[in-house]
Amino acid sequence: MKAVVFDLFETLVTEWGRQKYTTFEISSDLNVEYEKFKREWDSLRSDRYLGKMRETIQVYRYILENIGIKRDEELLIRISQKRDECKRKCFQESEPQILEMLLSIKEKGYKIGLISNCSAEEIKGFKESKLYPFFDAVVLSCDVGMVKPDTEIYKLCLSMLNEQPSDCCFIGDGGSNELNGARNVGMLPLRALWFIKHFVKDFHSDKTYPTLLETTEVMSLM
Repeated sequence: MKAVVFDLFETLVTEWGRQKYTTFEISSDLNVEYEKFKREWDSLRSDRYLGKMRETIQVYRYILENIGIKRDEELLIRISQKRDECKRKCFQESEPQILEMLLSIKEKGYKIGLISNCSAEEIKGFKESKLYPFFDAVVLSCDVGMVKPDTEIYKLCLSMLNEQPSDCCFIGDGGSNELNGARNVGMLPLRALWFIKHFVKDFHSDKTYPTLLETTEVMSLM
């Protein structure tokens, strides 16, 4: 093994137990019926993750226009700023066990990569976080126009690391079918449960891939 590639959300950072600004709250602040707002929001998921909508306010403008509601630009700015700030908080305090794991991997001489399906507003604050300096390659879907489990997004990360898939493992919580994607490109897929176990009741029901309950288990696989 020469490199470890991680997922980001619910693998290296978690929104579990943190303050959120939910779509329900956003729709309420916009005075839009939740079902209508959520339907439009979900329909834009692909565009957001592929980087076609770089700013949060673009999403709200599009939704209101599509629903046929006149927008209040000042309100949209406030709501967008609130959403962005909420997302930044995910990166302001990194979990000590995550930092210790990354430091241990780096000290052992392994390269570290990152592949994340994310919209632009979700990773505000990431580059200023304590996590960012650990990575030798960072591939964000909103920057590269590809999403997991497309094998090309894994190949891009491997190319940036200058490593073969057989020499790399991919560690993620399993969302977006990412572990199958890693397997399909030839990487060793491992399911991270150290965050999930706190908020998913049947977290251990999927036996498809080897699982990691604690961050300390990662080094035992190297």
